[in-house]
Amino acid sequence: MKAIVLAAGQGRRLWPFTAHHPKCLLSIGGGSILEQQLANLEVAGIRDLVLVCGFGIERIRAALSAYRGKLRIKLSYNPFYAHADNLVSLWTVRGELDDDFLLLNGDNVFHPQILQRLLAARECCCLMVRRKDSYDQDDMKLQVEDGRVRAIGKQLAVAHAESVGIMRFAGEGRRGLVGVLEELIGVAGTTSDLRYVAGVQRLIDQGHPVAVCEVGDLPWADVDTPEDLSFVRRHLQLFRDPAPRLQAAEVGT
Repeated sequence: MKAIVLAAGQGRRLWPFTAHHPKCLLSIGGGSILEQQLANLEVAGIRDLVLVCGFGIERIRAALSAYRGKLRIKLSYNPFYAHADNLVSLWTVRGELDDDFLLLNGDNVFHPQILQRLLAARECCCLMVRRKDSYDQDDMKLQVEDGRVRAIGKQLAVAHAESVGIMRFAGEGRRGLVGVLEELIGVAGTTSDLRYVAGVQRLIDQGHPVAVCEVGDLPWADVDTPEDLSFVRRHLQLFRDPAPRLQAAEVGT
């Protein structure tokens, strides 16, 4: 089992914090988002990591030069990062998808037990999700039936959960995803604004079961805006093990 972390974009919604630093290197109190992810992956027993970079790759390379942990880290450069969304980032490392893998976004801050919960799931394809009373425009929404994802996308009119951006692909599901990436990348004019969740939807449409695993009250956050960054910095202890708890409405941004 390896991990693929997509961290190629500049994160313009976080301007000016990302004017010179990629999102994954933003400080969240004594360390960066990337350092927190590396620590969580180590705790989960992951030993190999492919980090897909674009903007600020030399800064990331310099930051990793001081890393003394157990992970074997491979940097991969996505030369299209300024013109295409993260489906292309995942496609550029398709040769690394030769084994079961975890997929994370480079701006995820999360409690370490979330990875442990995901790794314990038996299904070949599994998405970590959170259920809540209502969903906003920016949520990656899911329609779920009998524990299986039926649809995924930000524009869904009806939603039963939101994806937290942490996924597991194994066995036939992993092989199916690789084929789907090749299909989507081969359709001229459709890849520039496609996210990898389009590949997940295509996988579902082809009949591959995609399960959900709920984070419950385990904290997580996507750091997309200055407000998200401020929240994580103020409540960093939440994302450590053991962590105090906030009400569900306060956790996840």
